[in-house]
Amino acid sequence: MDQIINFLKAILTPPTGGWGRKAEHALVLLLLFKVLKFVRARGITACFKMVLSYVIGGARQLPGVGGLVNEEIEKEVRTIEKKMLGSGDPNANFFLPQKGWTEEQILTLADDMKKNDFFEEGKKWAGIYHEVNGECPLDKIQQNMWCKFVNTNGLYPGVFKSCRKFESEIVAMIIAMLNGGPAAKEGAWGREATGLLTSGGTESILISILSYREEGRKKGIFEPEIICSRAAHGALDKACFYFGIKLVKLEANKNFQLDVNEVRNAITPNTVCVYASAPSFPHGIVDPIEELAKVTKAKGVGLHVDNCLGGFYLSSLSRLGIFKKKFDFRVPGVTTISIDVHKYGFAPKGCSVVCFANNELRSLSLHPVTTGLTLYVTPTLQGSRGQGVTAAAWATMMNTGIEGYNNIANQLHGLIDRVIEAVNNIDGIKIAVRPDLAIVPIAGEKGVNIFAVSGLMEERGWSVFTSRDPALMGWCVGQQYERVLDDWIKDLTEVVKFVKANPNTPITGSGAVYGAATVLPDDVLDEVMRNYVGVTMKVKQQVKEE
Repeated sequence: MDQIINFLKAILTPPTGGWGRKAEHALVLLLLFKVLKFVRARGITACFKMVLSYVIGGARQLPGVGGLVNEEIEKEVRTIEKKMLGSGDPNANFFLPQKGWTEEQILTLADDMKKNDFFEEGKKWAGIYHEVNGECPLDKIQQNMWCKFVNTNGLYPGVFKSCRKFESEIVAMIIAMLNGGPAAKEGAWGREATGLLTSGGTESILISILSYREEGRKKGIFEPEIICSRAAHGALDKACFYFGIKLVKLEANKNFQLDVNEVRNAITPNTVCVYASAPSFPHGIVDPIEELAKVTKAKGVGLHVDNCLGGFYLSSLSRLGIFKKKFDFRVPGVTTISIDVHKYGFAPKGCSVVCFANNELRSLSLHPVTTGLTLYVTPTLQGSRGQGVTAAAWATMMNTGIEGYNNIANQLHGLIDRVIEAVNNIDGIKIAVRPDLAIVPIAGEKGVNIFAVSGLMEERGWSVFTSRDPALMGWCVGQQYERVLDDWIKDLTEVVKFVKANPNTPITGSGAVYGAATVLPDDVLDEVMRNYVGVTMKVKQQVKEE
């Protein structure tokens, strides 16, 4: 790219004399520099997608063309529906039964449906990180606690005092773990951070982003901006969409991290927050939190650390001395942290915490209603909240303890080392970058299309996830892989060998979607993804063949 710029500069150097001619050449040169700078920042593929989007957008207005594009979108949606819903459900229900079912009827059908999930065999991931088979001790503790507190409501802490205790203590223990409160081991106080219990990482991120918008308004910022890497979790996009915030996405550097210098240059008077990952989901890489905090603190800008994935795992690695960099409230300038209890904290789904460096920032996320006939305030986006999950999460943390989480972190890191060693020994694939934790990003080489590999692994029953720019297949570590990892490595070896010998292997599964996403215009992808949600909510009756 630098050679191209130098070449253009040379051939476009204006001749001496003629101010109009010089101004014309200067303007052309300036425009070319801006175009090339944009291409360098976004990449050739992204720029191609933008051009293609404009072309297709215009062509869809022509008679017949729009119908063809819509037909292709509908074809893709039908493919998704076929994969998810098959030929339909023989027991589909559209209406309440006239007469209620018996307990036996309900539980018999539930048992049959659960068998078809195939989760407990160990090949499926589905965002669950601990061993789940219905027989392990943690399973039984969680089930018992959930049953005891299933009919509770967090909206009434004065009634359900036990649940208020669970909720407040989960938040307090996590703040201490993130070095923002009383450090139990040292018996000393750190920064007096505060927090809120939420339903998951998305809600935690939404609440933190809302607090930055409100803080910006207090400063007179009414067109707020947030800076992040393209590797940031999609929940941030949703938060900015909900709350009317401009999201400035930067390309990651060669280490797959948010670049400190790029962030420094991107900060404007409207910037209210920089969003960092610990780690990023596609790559398992922790952004340089300490370096970013120096920049944001000097600029008077907030710094959010998305620790939803790393969570308990990353804190254990820090305690064990395996991960040596600081990422939490030990870092001056870190203002909010989101952390999921239901990932590597091993709690059931529906439990996360958003932490604030001070109570003032937390207060900005609240919206007390004082103008109605009744007063109303809740700590999060929700009103009524069943506390069965909260009780089970509290019990999980108390049962596992620091020693348990440290042992689990060592176990998980050992699995990652085994996967990295295996990938390094398979000709045709490679580790894209050495991860800090959680995710192993795998790339193809020597003509092997990693999306073709991922599709064949899916056909063999394995859960995989893929990402783009660059094309990667990700492996996310969980306890359940301990007993099936040898089978996974065997299948991966065979699949890569096959794809290498058959370079035209059709791409299927999630890899096909991400392969198309590399070149398809965003507006077309947008339509397909909106329709995907519709498919997940569809009740499809199985039609008997005559």
